[in-house]
Amino acid sequence: MQLLRKRDREGFMVDAKSLQSDGFAEFDTACRSMDLNGKKSLVATPERSGSGLDMRSGATVPAIVRLALEDLKCFELVQDQFAHWGLTFANTVAIQPSNPAFFTGSGATVLMGAPKSGLIEVSFKYPVRSVSGLVTSSRRTVLSACDIDGNPIVQDEMPAPNLAGSNSTIAPSAPLRVKAPNIHRITFYAFDGQLIVDDFIFGF
Repeated sequence: MQLLRKRDREGFMVDAKSLQSDGFAEFDTACRSMDLNGKKSLVATPERSGSGLDMRSGATVPAIVRLALEDLKCFELVQDQFAHWGLTFANTVAIQPSNPAFFTGSGATVLMGAPKSGLIEVSFKYPVRSVSGLVTSSRRTVLSACDIDGNPIVQDEMPAPNLAGSNSTIAPSAPLRVKAPNIHRITFYAFDGQLIVDDFIFGF
């Protein structure tokens, strides 16, 4: 499951669009509720027993949830560890990248598309209004969102690769985010390139 060391070289330069965050909260305290900018927020830890309480059944639901990816094991297949928050993953594995082109910081655990390269899918049991992640990819990458019927409703794009140490105009760990009512499924797609996602956040 080691990331490929061969970099995907593009023969052109692309001016990076503005990819600055506009309201997705940052978290530095794990496993407890917080209040950030007046919005109830929580860091969601993985649940592997399958018996986790459905967090949406509570009277108070946080507006923003960040997944505690650092609590996943390296090379762990990610599927229903966060199902108690109403989301399931497909074609996803947790890794700690050894390839410096996919630098994320010391010991950081991230999500990678596997076994199919360059694809991460997430389905939501309950509709959400926003999803974001920090993306490093060997190819142009699109984050798309669909409604409950599978109809595309909104997307965001990173127009070029952004591997560390490359000549890309886009820095590694670039934010992609989508905002719309009634998001039921999202897909990160890097057109068969190598793709990692960190700091996965969604909002109700």
